[in-house]
Amino acid sequence: MQTYDVVIIGAGHNGLVCAAYLLKAGYSVLLLEKRSVPGGAATTEEIMPEEAPGFKFNLCAIDHEFIHLGPVVEELELEKYGLEYLFCDPVVFCPHPDGKYFLAHRDLDKTCAEIARYSPQDAKNYQEFTLFWQRALGAMIPMFNAPPKSIIDIAGNYDIQKLKDLFSVIGSPNKTLDFVRTMLTSAEDMLNEWFEEEFIKAPLARLASELGAPPSQKTLGIGAIMMAMRHNPGMARPRGGTGALVEALVRLNKRLGGEILTDQHVDRILIDGGKAVGVRVANGTEYRATKGVISNIDARRLFLQLVDESDVDAADPDLRHRLDRRIVNNNETILKIDLAMN
Repeated sequence: MQTYDVVIIGAGHNGLVCAAYLLKAGYSVLLLEKRSVPGGAATTEEIMPEEAPGFKFNLCAIDHEFIHLGPVVEELELEKYGLEYLFCDPVVFCPHPDGKYFLAHRDLDKTCAEIARYSPQDAKNYQEFTLFWQRALGAMIPMFNAPPKSIIDIAGNYDIQKLKDLFSVIGSPNKTLDFVRTMLTSAEDMLNEWFEEEFIKAPLARLASELGAPPSQKTLGIGAIMMAMRHNPGMARPRGGTGALVEALVRLNKRLGGEILTDQHVDRILIDGGKAVGVRVANGTEYRATKGVISNIDARRLFLQLVDESDVDAADPDLRHRLDRRIVNNNETILKIDLAMN
């Protein structure tokens, strides 16, 4: 039986990042991936070898934005392992049936100048709208780079500028109430309040839906932040496709001594004395972990399918019930079409 310090279920980009940090800290790590290739939703693959030989497609993720809000690329020095990001500019183009169009550049002022060709008032509002969401984003960034539920760690990530961003958004009672109202409304309602022209509201609503819900859904006004992110930090794509990020992470993990096994469907978490001590894969092979098992899959599948009910109940009698009642309908709102053209 093979033993490691840590076994990670799933070799998607999150699992690979986690493994890299553990390896750098001196732990031995094994990643087990169900598919024949690592990467999860961040792969670039040749999916039609007969119909379109040589054409590779990004099967899921295309535009990389959130990764630039944290230190991962720099701390792991992924450029040394072949990763090169190309920042897009323009970042959005959306033609409207009436002949107008929304052309957004990475530069905010250039974007406002484009909008002003059709609506000076919307151009003015767009700048204010974007700056508000960029301040809100600055206030949220520390939460991306701290352990969940750790108020102390989150607070430690706030420097002077981020504190200014925070208080600029919720610094007074009126601002706080406005911010809470914004969080509770829908992207559709918010855009109707801020803008007059449909040519600008349509693409912003589409981008807001990238959170996985229609722009009409209440409490998801924060989806408006997606356009602000295209200005800063910007929208980038790896040279060679999204899979180039995974390839760099795989090279780094192997360089640090990590192991990645594909075609390994984990079907059971091994529990001993209330602790996860390893995993079993579909062919019956078991892998032991002396320090811990980390899941790169969602909590629902993890605790309802991979762990015995008795072990889940012993750890938390309410957990299975809470997971069962979670809303699992994501109201899919995004359609992607890939074309192979000669």
